[in-house]
Amino acid sequence: MRQRMKTLFFVLLGNTLLAFSICTFVVPYDFMLGGVTGIGLIVQEFVPVRLSVVAGIANVLLFALGWVFLGKKFAMTSLLSTILYPVIMAIFEELPLGTLFAEDKLICAFFCGVLSGLGIGLVIRAGGSTGGMDIPPCILQKYFGIPVGTSLMVFDTATVGILVCFRGVDELLYSLLIIVLMSITINRAVVAGEQKIEIIIISPAYEQIKQEVLEKINCGVTMLNIETGYEGERQKAILSVVYAKKYPEIRDAALCIDSKAFIVANEVMNVNGRGYTFARNEKER
Repeated sequence: MRQRMKTLFFVLLGNTLLAFSICTFVVPYDFMLGGVTGIGLIVQEFVPVRLSVVAGIANVLLFALGWVFLGKKFAMTSLLSTILYPVIMAIFEELPLGTLFAEDKLICAFFCGVLSGLGIGLVIRAGGSTGGMDIPPCILQKYFGIPVGTSLMVFDTATVGILVCFRGVDELLYSLLIIVLMSITINRAVVAGEQKIEIIIISPAYEQIKQEVLEKINCGVTMLNIETGYEGERQKAILSVVYAKKYPEIRDAALCIDSKAFIVANEVMNVNGRGYTFARNEKER
């Protein structure tokens, strides 16, 4: 129950931030944006229809796509956004949000990119979708491992390219800035607090370091058989993948035991297995 409430909160917050940024910055300042909003702006060039209406129709079609390729669970979370986003946008459309900020387009473009990216990122982090054009990127991430923010930037750039044909290039630089900021913010929001580090420790005192990491720091390790290049000695190296906040503690513990320990640390994009995708003490079936 608690997890469901948490998911609901982040989905609601994310959609609110996204709708707010669209109605406050994109519409009043004629920015060109991708996603469902961009599709709506293209449609408005031909038909005088409210943006929230187009968003609602597009979300329903993309919801069906998510149901087929991402499964029922994802689709049900996406269903919430499919309803929330156009409804919240319709509410914001009735408010004079365009007068809240100074008419400095660079500042407005910056806030638009950050708020939109944060909104989408929070929803994806909660395990759902904003119900729009971030569903195709989620499909690409699932089947091809392409980061959501990267593929979303490609789709958005293509949509903006179409809008340029109608609106000219005057707002193009602002719009590209928004897209880049959205991409960066989405990737950061999705992994915030979850970044993981791969650590390899090479030291003759590997047994002491292993016990320190296992028992006192409470992190898992894997022992690798290695041979040193210069002296040709056979020994073991310690491999551990931990949350970034744990890295300084492990590094300091290893150096305290062996001040000459060779330590390599790298960022890890994704981890699957015991301690990450299922509980550390859970037995495999």
